[in-house]
Amino acid sequence: MRDRLRDEGYFKDYIENYHSAIGELEDLVEHLIHERGIGDEGIDNTYDSLSVYSYSKLIAMYSAGRPLHEIKDALPKLIDLIERSRPTNGIGNYDDYLEVVWLLSIGIMLEIDETLLSRVQKMAKTYEERDALVDFLLNSRRSGWKPDHSTFLFGLPYKKLRPVVNGDDPEQQTLKLKAYLKNDWYKGNKKAWWYETHHDDDIIYPGYWSFESGAIVKILGLDDSKLQDVPYYPYDMVHYKG
Repeated sequence: MRDRLRDEGYFKDYIENYHSAIGELEDLVEHLIHERGIGDEGIDNTYDSLSVYSYSKLIAMYSAGRPLHEIKDALPKLIDLIERSRPTNGIGNYDDYLEVVWLLSIGIMLEIDETLLSRVQKMAKTYEERDALVDFLLNSRRSGWKPDHSTFLFGLPYKKLRPVVNGDDPEQQTLKLKAYLKNDWYKGNKKAWWYETHHDDDIIYPGYWSFESGAIVKILGLDDSKLQDVPYYPYDMVHYKG
């Protein structure tokens, strides 16, 4: 178990329920394609639902303590679904933004192959010129890259990362990131669909993780020994070696 708010039984039920729902949706897609053809609106809506369920299941798998290679193996199919359901070249709402930031961050940490990563990067390009965090995740590993803007599209909590992604003192960057995780990350996500879902009686809480923090640490090569037990920090994913 990686999550600290729900127990093993909860996540077992979550993953089983979502796995079953995904199977039913896949069967429905096949039926609709056979009955109506590939361009039907009902098929598009079903693929949207498949994307949502599959994405949430992936986060829950991490929360439940599933091996990282299982999560990595689930990414190609998830990326297929998200590519199909996301609007082309459109700025989405906050949850759409968070979905692509997390997917990109997970891809970086789990060292997915460049072809697969490039497909996620293409989705994120929509935000590149409008958001400093996405700009950093996309470009900071390039030789000679320097941040050319400081706008964070959705403001808090991500603008609190400015001294981390733009800093040049590793110790201070780590301390700033620790403060972000402890003081800003969760309360800054009140507009996210999953906020406070750990209190819900229904099985909808997938886990709370600041995947972007892990990707930043991996990219910058920061010493995260002081972050290992900080809530929301995906420590073992940062240290994944494929």
